[in-house]
Amino acid sequence: MFQPVTFTPPSSVDSIAAGLSSSLDAIGSTLASGAGRLSSLGGASSTPAPGLNGLNGMGDMGDMRGQASGMFAEPVPYLAVTPYQRGVGQHRGEHAYLTPTGAIRAVGTRLGDMPPLTTGGLPDMDTGLVLVVMAAPDAGRFATSLQRFNAVMPLVELQQAQRRAGALATLEEDKFKVPPAPGYPAWGKASPRRGATGRATDVALGAQLALGEGHEAATASPLERLQGFATRQAATMQRRRADLASLGSSMTGTDPGWFGIYLEGLVAEVARLLVRFVPPLDDAFKCCAAVCWYGRRQQVAYYKEAFGLRNPLEGIDL
Repeated sequence: MFQPVTFTPPSSVDSIAAGLSSSLDAIGSTLASGAGRLSSLGGASSTPAPGLNGLNGMGDMGDMRGQASGMFAEPVPYLAVTPYQRGVGQHRGEHAYLTPTGAIRAVGTRLGDMPPLTTGGLPDMDTGLVLVVMAAPDAGRFATSLQRFNAVMPLVELQQAQRRAGALATLEEDKFKVPPAPGYPAWGKASPRRGATGRATDVALGAQLALGEGHEAATASPLERLQGFATRQAATMQRRRADLASLGSSMTGTDPGWFGIYLEGLVAEVARLLVRFVPPLDDAFKCCAAVCWYGRRQQVAYYKEAFGLRNPLEGIDL
């Protein structure tokens, strides 16, 4: 029932961006055509520019905003389990160990303590769980696995576990290392704004620059203002699209010790199912961490798609 985990750009985000594409293109063409009509004020038309009516984005903008808000605006409860937490795993001296089975069992136990999400006083059936497990045979590879995960989706608990595992991996070597002493006199950083005179000079000069910029903007013709606005808006849209594309391309990475599962149902039902499934890695992978997100399906949809998971029980009667 568990599936390999690979970071994947969420398809819901791509669909929203595709729906907005035609609207953003129409905005750019409307600004350009508006600048052209302004040059001949007598021929200006009050008819909306073609492309802004009947678009996917304009008619369904509220739906797409609601979909995006459900994925990103509402916080979703999550639980992170690592070997270095008190009461979790087995501790031997400086080291601590947690098997995949133990990590999944710890998540299932804590799920039983979680109050169910309710809607109008009734249990909400529209809930889902995303569980990701990262396992490694030793502390060194465990730190590397956590580093790969935190590079894309950092969590405080996993970052702490990464530093702890990295330190334990080199503990015996570090005992024989002498740290280098800093050089003196040491270099520092100074800024003119930290002093009273420099700060006052910056304020006085900034006020004069603001007056000059305001005068320059006031002397520009309406056509120049609209053309400048259109240029800035087009550049802004290009930057926003490039930012989203860059974020999507950065969601890459996997590890042989990563596996996960997506389940739907109430807390008690999901906790019961978790302990029934056998993890794909055995107890030889004794350094393990698990992260679980539980909430309404729309809330956990981003994590489900980001890890490339699907519901393994869909269409199966248990």
